[in-house]
Amino acid sequence: MTTIAGAEYWDSFFQQRRESDRDLDWQGRWIEPFLEPLRDASAATVLELGCGTGNDAARLAGRGYTVTAIDVSGEAIRWGRSRFGTRVDFRVADVTQPLPFPESSFDAVMSNVALHMFPDGVTRAVFAEIGRVVRPGGLFLFHVNAIEDRPLRARARPVVREIEPDYVLEETGQTMHFFSDDYLRELLLPWRTVSLESVEITDVAGRPFKRVWRGIAHR
Repeated sequence: MTTIAGAEYWDSFFQQRRESDRDLDWQGRWIEPFLEPLRDASAATVLELGCGTGNDAARLAGRGYTVTAIDVSGEAIRWGRSRFGTRVDFRVADVTQPLPFPESSFDAVMSNVALHMFPDGVTRAVFAEIGRVVRPGGLFLFHVNAIEDRPLRARARPVVREIEPDYVLEETGQTMHFFSDDYLRELLLPWRTVSLESVEITDVAGRPFKRVWRGIAHR
């Protein structure tokens, strides 16, 4: 059976974060590059996949978007609702299962560093579901870990084994998939236009800390 870090793993992760008062928040880094494409597409409704504790969902809601945000972790969703529940429609849902929304439900789907947790077969199903729930002319906005992130990540999170090519199980119990340009473009073949940008993130000392793909796809 293929390993996927699921609800139990993420509930424990967010419970520890909450108990130590260390929210996982990138301070808007991920959504800033998407604000202009959202405006250009006249988007009004946004679905965020893997929303965590809801900080980015709340930022979008503060800019006037109608935001639905889902996460597999009930702990993360409870935390998000306690702070932003009047602004965002939070729901517990597993993105590896069919999304609980009709076709063409949203102007845009956004996911930031949350879709690189799954093996190939599941990843393909997730991308297909995203295409189903985005309206014609709508957007898919995302960040996922790049192949080049693998050695950077392994420095702090040693790998137990490789489950599939570029899909690994780490000592923490988390599973991680690293994406190449070719693989992403294959996943996004049904989309009308696709823009991919390789992004390097540095730490406070200016050293490479993370490598991701930034993607903007039009339905």
